[in-house]
Amino acid sequence: MADLSLGGLATGMDTDSIINQLVQLEQRPIYNYQQEISELEQTKGAWRDINTRLDNLENKLTDLKLSSTYNSRTASSSNEDVVTATAANSANEANYDITVNQVATAQRLIGARKPGFSAAEDDVITLNGTDVNISTGDSLSDISAKINDADSGYSASVIDDVLVIEAEKTGVENALLDGSDGSTPTISDNNGILKDLGILDNTTGYFTDEKAANDAKVEINGIAGITSSSNEITSAVDGMTFNINPEAAAGSTATISVAKDTGKATKAVQAFVNQYNSVMDFIDNKSGYDAETEEGGILQGDGTVMRLQMSLRDLVTSKVKDTGDYQTLSSVGIEIDRDGVMSLDSAKLTEALEDNPEEATNLFQAESDTKGYDGMAVRMDSYLDQVLQSNTGLIPRRLDFYDTRIEGLNDDIADVQRRVDMTRERYVQQFAAMEKAISEMQSQQSWMMSQLQSMGGSTVTSMM
Repeated sequence: MADLSLGGLATGMDTDSIINQLVQLEQRPIYNYQQEISELEQTKGAWRDINTRLDNLENKLTDLKLSSTYNSRTASSSNEDVVTATAANSANEANYDITVNQVATAQRLIGARKPGFSAAEDDVITLNGTDVNISTGDSLSDISAKINDADSGYSASVIDDVLVIEAEKTGVENALLDGSDGSTPTISDNNGILKDLGILDNTTGYFTDEKAANDAKVEINGIAGITSSSNEITSAVDGMTFNINPEAAAGSTATISVAKDTGKATKAVQAFVNQYNSVMDFIDNKSGYDAETEEGGILQGDGTVMRLQMSLRDLVTSKVKDTGDYQTLSSVGIEIDRDGVMSLDSAKLTEALEDNPEEATNLFQAESDTKGYDGMAVRMDSYLDQVLQSNTGLIPRRLDFYDTRIEGLNDDIADVQRRVDMTRERYVQQFAAMEKAISEMQSQQSWMMSQLQSMGGSTVTSMM
């Protein structure tokens, strides 16, 4: 036990220092294990980073496998102050001449000016089937807030002591009815508060001041009678959505042009190129040798990472198919230089997509069950699935190996440390025993000296 040590009081030796030096020799295996763990952690970290980069690469491949990446359409307007449009992938490449005869508007009901208004009694306003409970003493602001909280499809505001009720959606179908056209009213009250507010006429019960709702009315390529309750027209042309500017003047015109959008495909391919280079550059750094520092990467000489890199390079450089104008990625502008860096000639890719879109697209996304061969994106995605698959993939299994090895080394360190602690305890007890024995000897010597002195100082002196 440590408290048995007398710290060299008897011998004058620094026993604690001596014990530490002796124990340090016993701890050498721990330092070796810790060094090995540090190297394993670095190697594991490098593989984890490769896993992340490959996962990102697989995400880029997903876009290259989608038909929508290559079939995208773009819609442009000759006058965006009149109308804009969006085109689905199914939209035809065409021009659409739009004439706006009327924009869609929302109904607005305007009451009378009522400064200091206060509800005289409880009442219930019904807006298209939704009840709004009004309490005695409610002000204009209170009534407006209650209408807004009712989630009826109609909002309210107070402007210069005037209550205004407005439909939240445009179009005739979303307007409230007062029965003036023979229809069943969809706005009512129990005790006449709408008349008190000036929304309804005291005599007729009809609206006193209404900004009527309108449907949008347009002509497309000379075809009239196209209407919509909103300024978004979706059913007139398959795959097209036309957005009428609410401020467009009656009779204003614009032309919508729909064309193939090769930019989406180019952007997707460029994203793949960038991520491929990120993967390969990282692998080069971790597995290469720096002549200036004379140091190798943590994965230098790792056969697995070398095979991985070679497989990736082969997937993008090998021939995809044996016939046709586009057989390799280089035929559509994707090249790899002597240093292994991939680049994209976007003009060449665009030309291929425009001249022969099906064949150029199949170079990436073809599948053997329909085309007789797999496109590059399909092949690489399948390979990366094998590499990245949880539990069974090459990299997850490798990471598990490092975790197991590190866990084993930590167990070894714990075992060595237990032996070191036992050795230290033995040394402490041994040195403590030595100090005690020497201390007892010194005590006996002192007693003998005192006895001899008591027998006569001269005799003792002559004996010494």
